[in-house]
Amino acid sequence: MKRLMSTAASRAWLVIALIGFALIALVLVLALIPRLSAGQKLLDEASPAFTDARVEGTRGGVNFISTYVDVADPLVPARGGAREVPKLIALIKRRGRLSTAGARRALKRQAPHTEALLRSLPLARVSAEVPSLTQFLATTLVTTPEEVQTTLVQRYPKLAQSLGALRNVESGWYEVPGVAGRLTRFDGTPVSTTTQLRDYYRDDLVPLVDKDKRKFQDLAGSGGIGYIPYLLLVVGLVVLAYGIFQARAATTQAPGRLAWGAVVGAGVVILAIVGVLGYFPRLNGANDVIEDFKPAFATSRVEGAIAGAEFVHQTVLFGDPIATPGGGAGADLRRLVRFVADRSPLTESEVRRALRRAAPRTVALTEAIPLSSIAAEVPPLVAYLSKKLKLPGDRLITALQRSVPGLAQSIQAVRPVGLGWNAIPGTANLTRFDELTPVRTMPALDGYLREDLLRVLGDQRNNFDRLANSWPPVNIFPPLLVIVGALMVLYGLAMMRFSIRRPHLRRRSKRA
Repeated sequence: MKRLMSTAASRAWLVIALIGFALIALVLVLALIPRLSAGQKLLDEASPAFTDARVEGTRGGVNFISTYVDVADPLVPARGGAREVPKLIALIKRRGRLSTAGARRALKRQAPHTEALLRSLPLARVSAEVPSLTQFLATTLVTTPEEVQTTLVQRYPKLAQSLGALRNVESGWYEVPGVAGRLTRFDGTPVSTTTQLRDYYRDDLVPLVDKDKRKFQDLAGSGGIGYIPYLLLVVGLVVLAYGIFQARAATTQAPGRLAWGAVVGAGVVILAIVGVLGYFPRLNGANDVIEDFKPAFATSRVEGAIAGAEFVHQTVLFGDPIATPGGGAGADLRRLVRFVADRSPLTESEVRRALRRAAPRTVALTEAIPLSSIAAEVPPLVAYLSKKLKLPGDRLITALQRSVPGLAQSIQAVRPVGLGWNAIPGTANLTRFDELTPVRTMPALDGYLREDLLRVLGDQRNNFDRLANSWPPVNIFPPLLVIVGALMVLYGLAMMRFSIRRPHLRRRSKRA
């Protein structure tokens, strides 16, 4: 080391070596390799969610879930729209000058599926009827309730699926399991109910993805960020080795302009890398994305959002068999009636009457399905009520919203849900992360949200924490590289000028 300090030229080259050593120390001391490698893993896993098609499709899908919640919120809980049914009948009775029975008959005649749905309310009571339904079947078929449950699951899976999921849905509607006490909105508002969970997905999480998608795409492009610490390390090693090599050479003979020109060239290359790869806009954008997503990646919110997705899964399990003609719950009930009639002294009509006595709301729900049929009834029902109640369409809607707001909400929302269950608006280009599986139906959307989108939050939370909560912020790297590149350019140019001037000084001293 003493020899390397023996001449002014060698000491000048040690400055270059020191710059290289500082870069290496920066990479190692700040643990940039594990930190930015974690960031790269996050980018790789989350990038599929930030494509334009998936952001648009996710927004459309979550909006559809929101409409589905608007349908179910007045129907499922015991204290929901069931209390409004007598008010609706009274309104038709009073304005149409009908008796109570006449009002019900008129409603059933104009909209039989809608009238059956009203008789099934609240849907929370449907799940309460399962034990009596099971007991009736066990008694009639001379078997045990346990065997009845097995038969339902094996032979009538869609009906069993819907009834089983409904039990989970109604019990968690106002206190979603795993969400209460964990999940809050970004503004700190607690989330515990289904509607609050919907608001978190729709109004917090999805807009955040939409807001930052362009910055995320820019960051993930051009190789991402995982290579940056290796780039710094390679530059540091090359500069350190070159500085030491030239310092040793300078102990006997000072390197000339060409050697210092290489230093200038290296600095220019560093500056070019920063400019060509857009480090300033990309890493400034990365810092914005990190700050924006810190609330979403908070441990409690990740756990709550994932638990909420499992509850959404239960609502889809309930709704899928009853939403469309191909859902299967209605067909299962018809086959169940035939099965019981074939194995008992009862006729099919007698089995149906007995089922209505044992589980009236369950039977009414099966008479109401599919929801797409209710959707088809809404326009003619509105036209009939408008004529019968002598209220124009807009005034009729206002009157319903005032008298029976919950039922009015469901009636208005059921049409888009019934029509869009298997062709969700806005999801025409949405696929799973495998790029192959289309996401158009509600079950497919459920799988995408749980197994792709929200899985990233859970799987990458630790990588996000490592990237976001370590010092320094990622947007410090572009100015750092600019400083290193500029120092090398300026120092190299200064040394080149000095190496030119030295011969002139020697000649002047000889003449003297």
